[in-house]
Amino acid sequence: MSAKPVLLLVEDEEDSRETLRELLELEGYVVRTASDGRQALAEVDALGDTSFVMLLDLFMPVMTGLEVVEALRNDGRLVAMKIVITTSAPHRAPAGMTVCQKPIDFKQLLRVVAAAS
Repeated sequence: MSAKPVLLLVEDEEDSRETLRELLELEGYVVRTASDGRQALAEVDALGDTSFVMLLDLFMPVMTGLEVVEALRNDGRLVAMKIVITTSAPHRAPAGMTVCQKPIDFKQLLRVVAAAS
């Protein structure tokens, strides 16, 4: 059985971010967090060649999830990335991306993350 990937959880709502982080860590994942898009891009840089799955909220202050996707697309990194969009407005997610609708169903999130790994 292969090791679980690192997860980069990008969520501006602190309670949601910390609750999800704790639940995912209980499932055996190593979780890095960011509270906005700029922090997310800094974490992507810090992770370097580490294999990870990004759980990306769309609507955040400072830099939105849509802006993160665009930045990653523009610098060529999006092609190799595994991103799951978390949003209450799935119709706003970029076409072709995996979406997990808020409020998050944790069991569904685990299945989506496993499929993205």
